[in-house]
Amino acid sequence: MKLPKINSFKIPKIKIYGIDIIKNFLFFTFFVILTLFSIWIIIAPSIRIFKKNQNEYYKTKTEFEHLKNRYLEKSLTLKKLQKENKKVILALKRDFNKKNFKSFASKYMNILNIKEINSSTYQNVFLKTSYMVDAVIKSPKNFYDFLDALKDYKYVIRAYFPVNFEKKEESIALTFKIEQYKIKKQK
Repeated sequence: MKLPKINSFKIPKIKIYGIDIIKNFLFFTFFVILTLFSIWIIIAPSIRIFKKNQNEYYKTKTEFEHLKNRYLEKSLTLKKLQKENKKVILALKRDFNKKNFKSFASKYMNILNIKEINSSTYQNVFLKTSYMVDAVIKSPKNFYDFLDALKDYKYVIRAYFPVNFEKKEESIALTFKIEQYKIKKQK
Protein backbone atom coordinates (compact mmCIF):
# COMPACT_ATOMS: atom_id res chain seq x y z
CA MET A 1 0.00 0.00 0.00
CA LYS A 2 1.16 3.38 -0.89
CA LEU A 3 1.12 6.27 1.61
CA PRO A 4 -0.02 9.63 0.47
CA LYS A 5 2.62 12.28 0.18
CA ILE A 6 2.49 14.92 2.81
CA ASN A 7 4.68 17.23 0.82
CA SER A 8 2.15 17.29 -1.92
CA PHE A 9 0.48 20.41 -0.50
CA LYS A 10 1.93 23.43 -2.20
CA ILE A 11 1.19 27.04 -1.53
CA PRO A 12 -0.11 28.67 -4.63
CA LYS A 13 1.86 31.61 -5.88
CA ILE A 14 0.00 34.79 -6.55
CA LYS A 15 2.21 37.64 -7.62
CA ILE A 16 1.35 41.24 -8.15
CA TYR A 17 4.12 43.40 -9.53
CA GLY A 18 6.62 40.67 -8.64
CA ILE A 19 5.57 40.43 -4.95
CA ASP A 20 4.32 37.08 -3.66
CA ILE A 21 1.08 38.10 -1.83
CA ILE A 22 0.46 34.86 0.09
CA LYS A 23 4.03 34.57 1.33
CA ASN A 24 3.98 38.24 2.46
CA PHE A 25 0.61 37.68 4.20
CA LEU A 26 2.03 34.66 6.09
CA PHE A 27 5.13 36.63 7.15
CA PHE A 28 2.94 39.55 8.25
CA THR A 29 0.70 37.20 10.27
CA PHE A 30 3.77 35.59 11.84
CA PHE A 31 5.15 39.07 12.69
CA VAL A 32 1.85 40.11 14.34
CA ILE A 33 1.69 36.87 16.37
CA LEU A 34 5.35 37.23 17.41
CA THR A 35 4.73 40.86 18.45
CA LEU A 36 1.65 39.96 20.50
CA PHE A 37 3.54 37.10 22.14
CA SER A 38 6.43 39.46 23.00
CA ILE A 39 3.99 41.94 24.53
CA TRP A 40 2.35 39.19 26.58
CA ILE A 41 5.71 37.77 27.80
CA ILE A 42 7.81 40.94 28.28
CA ILE A 43 5.57 43.97 28.63
CA ALA A 44 2.57 42.58 30.58
CA PRO A 45 4.61 41.71 33.73
CA SER A 46 6.22 45.13 33.58
CA ILE A 47 2.77 46.73 33.49
CA ARG A 48 1.65 44.70 36.53
CA ILE A 49 4.80 45.74 38.43
CA PHE A 50 4.25 49.35 37.34
CA LYS A 51 0.64 49.33 38.61
CA LYS A 52 1.71 47.79 41.92
CA ASN A 53 4.46 50.41 42.35
CA GLN A 54 2.08 53.16 41.27
CA ASN A 55 -0.41 52.15 43.98
CA GLU A 56 2.37 52.10 46.56
CA TYR A 57 3.57 55.49 45.34
CA TYR A 58 0.12 57.05 45.72
CA LYS A 59 -0.28 55.58 49.23
CA THR A 60 3.12 56.95 50.22
CA LYS A 61 2.39 60.30 48.60
CA THR A 62 -0.92 60.58 50.49
CA GLU A 63 0.79 59.69 53.76
CA PHE A 64 3.57 62.19 53.02
CA GLU A 65 1.06 64.96 52.28
CA HIS A 66 -0.78 64.19 55.52
CA LEU A 67 2.45 64.27 57.55
CA LYS A 68 3.61 67.41 55.76
CA ASN A 69 0.35 69.18 56.64
CA ARG A 70 0.68 68.09 60.28
CA TYR A 71 4.28 69.30 60.29
CA LEU A 72 3.26 72.70 58.91
CA GLU A 73 0.49 73.01 61.51
CA LYS A 74 2.88 72.09 64.34
CA SER A 75 5.51 74.43 62.92
CA LEU A 76 3.06 77.33 62.86
CA THR A 77 1.95 76.52 66.41
CA LEU A 78 5.58 76.36 67.55
CA LYS A 79 6.42 79.70 65.91
CA LYS A 80 3.35 81.27 67.50
CA LEU A 81 4.33 79.91 70.93
CA GLN A 82 7.91 81.07 70.47
CA LYS A 83 6.69 84.53 69.54
CA GLU A 84 4.30 84.68 72.52
CA ASN A 85 6.93 83.38 74.96
CA LYS A 86 9.99 85.07 73.51
CA LYS A 87 10.74 86.89 76.75
CA VAL A 88 10.65 83.69 78.82
CA ILE A 89 12.74 81.76 76.30
CA LEU A 90 15.41 84.47 76.29
CA ALA A 91 15.30 84.62 80.10
CA LEU A 92 15.93 80.88 80.28
CA LYS A 93 18.99 81.19 78.02
CA ARG A 94 20.76 83.91 80.02
CA ASP A 95 23.47 83.37 82.61
CA PHE A 96 22.86 84.97 86.00
CA ASN A 97 24.75 88.22 86.57
CA LYS A 98 25.05 89.31 90.21
CA LYS A 99 25.86 92.94 89.35
CA ASN A 100 22.83 93.19 87.12
CA PHE A 101 20.64 91.65 89.82
CA LYS A 102 21.96 94.12 92.39
CA SER A 103 21.21 96.97 89.99
CA PHE A 104 17.65 95.68 89.45
CA ALA A 105 17.01 95.22 93.18
CA SER A 106 18.52 98.60 94.13
CA LYS A 107 15.11 100.21 93.47
CA TYR A 108 13.65 98.17 96.32
CA MET A 109 16.52 97.28 98.68
CA ASN A 110 20.21 97.54 99.31
CA ILE A 111 21.81 94.14 98.66
CA LEU A 112 24.79 93.45 100.87
CA ASN A 113 25.74 89.98 99.71
CA ILE A 114 24.72 87.35 97.15
CA LYS A 115 26.16 83.92 97.86
CA GLU A 116 25.75 80.93 95.55
CA ILE A 117 24.63 77.88 97.51
CA ASN A 118 24.46 75.12 94.91
CA SER A 119 23.51 74.15 91.36
CA SER A 120 21.47 71.18 90.35
CA THR A 121 19.48 69.80 87.43
CA TYR A 122 15.74 70.38 87.47
CA GLN A 123 13.50 68.05 85.39
CA ASN A 124 16.52 66.99 83.27
CA VAL A 125 16.13 70.16 81.17
CA PHE A 126 16.90 73.09 83.43
CA LEU A 127 19.87 74.08 85.52
CA LYS A 128 18.72 75.44 88.89
CA THR A 129 21.15 77.62 90.85
CA SER A 130 20.33 78.64 94.43
CA TYR A 131 21.55 81.88 95.98
CA MET A 132 21.30 83.30 99.51
CA VAL A 133 20.72 87.06 99.52
CA ASP A 134 21.44 89.42 102.43
CA ALA A 135 19.83 92.84 102.06
CA VAL A 136 18.60 95.89 103.91
CA ILE A 137 15.20 97.47 103.27
CA LYS A 138 13.29 100.41 104.71
CA SER A 139 9.88 98.69 104.91
CA PRO A 140 8.41 95.21 104.20
CA LYS A 141 6.37 96.77 101.36
CA ASN A 142 9.62 97.30 99.42
CA PHE A 143 10.28 93.56 99.58
CA TYR A 144 6.80 92.70 98.29
CA ASP A 145 7.16 95.27 95.50
CA PHE A 146 10.45 93.56 94.64
CA LEU A 147 8.66 90.18 94.43
CA ASP A 148 6.05 91.66 92.10
CA ALA A 149 8.78 93.14 89.89
CA LEU A 150 10.60 89.78 89.61
CA LYS A 151 8.04 88.55 87.06
CA ASP A 152 9.21 91.24 84.61
CA TYR A 153 12.91 90.71 85.27
CA LYS A 154 15.12 89.39 82.47
CA TYR A 155 16.02 86.19 84.38
CA VAL A 156 13.70 83.44 85.58
CA ILE A 157 13.99 83.81 89.35
CA ARG A 158 11.99 82.27 92.14
CA ALA A 159 12.07 83.66 95.68
CA TYR A 160 11.53 81.29 98.61
CA PHE A 161 9.77 81.81 101.88
CA PRO A 162 10.35 82.06 104.80
CA VAL A 163 12.15 85.36 104.61
CA ASN A 164 14.03 86.37 107.73
CA PHE A 165 13.22 89.98 108.67
CA GLU A 166 15.30 91.48 111.47
CA LYS A 167 14.80 95.02 112.78
CA LYS A 168 17.99 97.13 112.93
CA GLU A 169 17.63 100.73 114.03
CA GLU A 170 15.69 102.47 111.21
CA SER A 171 15.96 99.68 108.62
CA ILE A 172 15.16 96.01 108.30
CA ALA A 173 17.81 93.39 107.53
CA LEU A 174 16.52 90.46 105.57
CA THR A 175 17.85 87.16 104.36
CA PHE A 176 16.09 85.14 101.69
CA LYS A 177 16.76 82.44 99.16
CA ILE A 178 16.32 82.80 95.40
CA GLU A 179 16.70 80.26 92.60
CA GLN A 180 17.62 81.10 89.05
CA TYR A 181 16.53 78.72 86.27
CA LYS A 182 18.33 78.31 82.99
CA ILE A 183 18.09 75.87 80.10
CA LYS A 184 20.70 73.17 80.46
CA LYS A 185 23.12 73.14 77.53
CA GLN A 186 22.66 70.07 75.36
CA LYS A 187 25.63 68.04 74.19
